[in-house]
Amino acid sequence: MVLFRKKKEYDVPEISIQLTIIEGNNDVGDSPGKVFQLACGNNFIGRDSLCEVFLNSGTVSRRHANLKVGYDKKTFSITDLGSANGVLIKPDILLRNKKSSLTSGDEFHIGEILFKFLVIEEQQSNLTMSVDVQNLLKETRRVKRNTGKRK
Repeated sequence: MVLFRKKKEYDVPEISIQLTIIEGNNDVGDSPGKVFQLACGNNFIGRDSLCEVFLNSGTVSRRHANLKVGYDKKTFSITDLGSANGVLIKPDILLRNKKSSLTSGDEFHIGEILFKFLVIEEQQSNLTMSVDVQNLLKETRRVKRNTGKRK
């Protein structure tokens, strides 16, 4: 007689990696609130239709940047791929043919498009509440105006 034991189930949260457009160009379809789900490995960002994060804006290069997600879903980096405008990680890191690490909550510009990078655990996503994107954008603009006045 052979006995099989069921493997102990661990509470390993499912992790979702997202890029959300915070400020975009409605005229070309790169609208605020648009969310891109990222996979492990390379996630190319650009105007090329083969990019994982496809954008229509003329301020974005065909293959503008690469956002790499580690297979452990714990390490993240973004690399500028020789774009005309570079990648601006808020508040003041400009990448031109360079690489930088990212953490959840970081915001960065690809051309005129402002993204928010988020790592969301399933347990956290079950606890999240709905957010009115329009109010979020208004608040972002208000903070941006107030921050600009200090300079």
